[in-house]
Amino acid sequence: MAKDTAGPLRLLRETHEERVLAVLRTEGAMTRAQLTEQTGLSRATLSSIVQDLLAADALTETAADDGTSRGRGRPVTVLTLNPAGGLALGMDLGHRAVQVTVANVAHEIVGTTGIACSERTTWARRLELAISLAESLAAQHSISLSALSGVGVGVVGPVGHASRSSRAQLVRDGLNERFGVPVYVDNNTRLAGLGEAIWGAGAGLRNVLYLRLSYGVGSGLVLDGHLFSGAGGAAGELGHVSVDPEWPRCPCGGTGCLERYVSLSAVLEQCGVRSFDEVLELLTAGDERVHEVIATAGGRIGQVLATACNTVNPETVVIGGELAEAGAPLLDPIRATVRKYTHSQVRQGLEIVPATLGHDDAARGGIALVLRRSALLAGYPAATGPGSRDRVHDIG
Repeated sequence: MAKDTAGPLRLLRETHEERVLAVLRTEGAMTRAQLTEQTGLSRATLSSIVQDLLAADALTETAADDGTSRGRGRPVTVLTLNPAGGLALGMDLGHRAVQVTVANVAHEIVGTTGIACSERTTWARRLELAISLAESLAAQHSISLSALSGVGVGVVGPVGHASRSSRAQLVRDGLNERFGVPVYVDNNTRLAGLGEAIWGAGAGLRNVLYLRLSYGVGSGLVLDGHLFSGAGGAAGELGHVSVDPEWPRCPCGGTGCLERYVSLSAVLEQCGVRSFDEVLELLTAGDERVHEVIATAGGRIGQVLATACNTVNPETVVIGGELAEAGAPLLDPIRATVRKYTHSQVRQGLEIVPATLGHDDAARGGIALVLRRSALLAGYPAATGPGSRDRVHDIG
């Protein structure tokens, strides 16, 4: 039986595509010869990659305007990213907020906006808010949503590759009906990790562990250059690692889960305040009780992270979510605890850094699912729906 090489070949090709796009994003317009030199690809490989990207409207090719000529031969042209080649819509339907971001195929963010909502807000209503925000962005930036090539959406909770959760199905069906394009649905924390790995604090690294500390606690894993979701789509549920077996049961069915101690709601309750802005103000004022609450949370987070780091050996741990805004009072205890409980080879060179993208991290991850121009997504299941050529099972 012949060996199936489609997976490795696809990974290699998408890696080459991302290399070409990354150079053009960083350096601007280039000739094919310059791209060959900058990317290190052979002329034949580059030519094939460029042709595919031109066909996908990801690039444009125009005559060079510097007077360069080949005499009687073909005139020299330059390649640039095509900002008009289509739009990608990213959405984050979180616990208490809805975020929407629009980008073009050049990975340039056209606009982003969000709105707060109650944790009790129905998923149908969250979807209505997201669609309304998308239409508002389109009007504000004078763009047509008819140019959408797809929508990537982050939702709360596990989203398996083979499962059909009612939440994911509701979102998928509603967006298919409104926009008529392929829709990708995944866990919003995993998408936030993807966003940070492409555009944020983990950019350029092949092994990144992202931890989101918000009303829920979860993580996203990039392992050996792949976004990792696990067999059932539940990889990275670090918030449900037990840190105290004597603690009352968690809604997930476990006992003493980390999330019961360090979620935003738990921290606010322990600090005796109603908003995290108050926590930050008290930290700045030197309130000892609040400092102790945050330091204790950091220690517990560090214990779970140490176990995770010993398991997957990341280059960097990126800390995101509202709780990360506490800065050093939280991050220093996390770093100290991880250093204490990790193997020497694991902690060597390991960095623990705050996220850099902010509130639209998961929405950006959704955009990455649509654009699919990152080697991190090699082998990631494709969505089905109107306009989709690849009839592969979708990820919801």
